[in-house]
Amino acid sequence: MDTIFTENWEQRLEMQFLKNDRCRRRAYVCSPLSAEDDAGFLRNMHMARAYMYYASEKMGMYARAPHAYLPMLLCDRLPSERALALSFGLSLLENSEVILICGNRLSSGMKGEIAHAALFQMPMIVFDEGMYHEVQKEITKHGGNKRCVQLDRGNYIMGLPSPVTYLENAAMFR
Repeated sequence: MDTIFTENWEQRLEMQFLKNDRCRRRAYVCSPLSAEDDAGFLRNMHMARAYMYYASEKMGMYARAPHAYLPMLLCDRLPSERALALSFGLSLLENSEVILICGNRLSSGMKGEIAHAALFQMPMIVFDEGMYHEVQKEITKHGGNKRCVQLDRGNYIMGLPSPVTYLENAAMFR
């Protein structure tokens, strides 16, 4: 399996914002940020960047994940700053064409984003089968149409909690 997560993948992700092809399908990356400790929190920020990069490189989307960078500017532990970050994220979500639900667990923040997207009947793509059913339940709970959710098995990497680690390990055993 060829890995796209080469040594300079984060620099290549940053180059996405300098390209003139921002008319690609705008995707909002929905993945966990919360964690049991600071190391997990940082790892989840890093994974959000990895999901953005994969969506850009392999799915041809213009992917955005505010939680990949906003925690460096705003303190998630301060209620006023968390509210500001959540507000910005929901505005960005509304300005997207599809929501990509990544990883294999739903955090409370993700549930809020899914409920918000359900209000607009925004198309949602899920990459983990267990998450697919959880997302459908969340959408139904908020009066949305569960047919807005699609399971994408072809890009299963997006359903992993740590796609970078998975692909790096797969490359080692080639």
